Amino acid sequence: MKPRFFHVCNILINCHIKAEGYSLICRGDRAGAGKRENDMEKRYNYRIYPNKSQEEQIQRNFDCARFVYNHYLAKRVEAYKNGQGLLGTNDCCRDLTVLKKTEGYIWLQTADDNSLRQSIRELDLAFKKFFRNLKKPDSAPGFPHFKSKKEKNKSYRSKNNLSRTSIVLSDKAIKLTKLGWVDCSVSRVIEGRILSATVFQVPTGKYFVSICCTDFEPKPLPKTGAAVSVQMSLSSAAVPDKQETHPAATESKPQPTDSATDIHQHESYRYYENALKKIARLQRQMSRKPSDSNNREKTRLKLARLHERIYNQRTDAINKTTTHLVRDYDQIYVQEVNLQELFKNPDLARQVSDAGWGEFVRQLSYKSEWYGKTLLRGSRGMHNA
Repeated sequence: MKPRFFHVCNILINCHIKAEGYSLICRGDRAGAGKRENDMEKRYNYRIYPNKSQEEQIQRNFDCARFVYNHYLAKRVEAYKNGQGLLGTNDCCRDLTVLKKTEGYIWLQTADDNSLRQSIRELDLAFKKFFRNLKKPDSAPGFPHFKSKKEKNKSYRSKNNLSRTSIVLSDKAIKLTKLGWVDCSVSRVIEGRILSATVFQVPTGKYFVSICCTDFEPKPLPKTGAAVSVQMSLSSAAVPDKQETHPAATESKPQPTDSATDIHQHESYRYYENALKKIARLQRQMSRKPSDSNNREKTRLKLARLHERIYNQRTDAINKTTTHLVRDYDQIYVQEVNLQELFKNPDLARQVSDAGWGEFVRQLSYKSEWYGKTLLRGSRGMHNA
């Protein structure tokens, strides 16, 4: 193993000289991390177990947040058509205070006021994204749409009130506005200051809370002096022996072309492809059942649990592989892939989505920045640089 280590270091030096086709995505330079410390945010997802009264309050918060979003979306569109321009966030928030006291809308007072105002801010962000995309010729504008009551993914966000600390996390519970203490499965201890908490419900009916924190200091990992080239591939991947691989990527330590390396074939994981027959069977069963029937709802839950399992498998594999790469290598070279063009190909779109390339690179980016590693992107593998 010792000769191979020096071998890798020599190749790394050569790549510093010749790898001109790479663009720097992020560099985890801890010397300048203090300037960006307050800008860093980290999320912790926990599952919560509300009782019956708390569950009813959560559903009320969902309904009120959705109503406020749709209400002011309609008002903004109407104001624009009448030549009054677009209503701003402050205008909508002032109108919300009056609306909650108006007869017929008193029921809005039963919800978390912070979550209602957050819905207005989310609507404003949606409009800003729409106008920003209008300037891009290759992207769809994406005008904000009305939220449906039948959507299975429901959520609302509440900011932490620093004066009275409205969000508190303990060992087995979390304190939320209008809910009080809710039983919570706390798997990790949070770091930093709590900014907000997002309560959401997935299609399987489970409740989760996502806590956003800031003012935390990631501890840099020790330097290894090694580099790795990650190449995206949908087919079976040839990798050096005794190496872990990402389901949708081939990772290999840079080796000279004339060196002999033990190679074995590792099939890429295809979680969605492997469950495609089960998905088709459940979808056929659900289509044959009457709408709004109990049997249809039972089949829908089975289908939702299957999709949730696929999502958890993919997320777990990507998390483990990106953490392994950041822990073992100082410089990571990622092959640049145009996902938008691949999605236009009907034969590859499903496989590319199943591979999760975008999420893979996203996690590599923030983990490299947190833990003091360098991530570069190029159109060629590092061994071809």
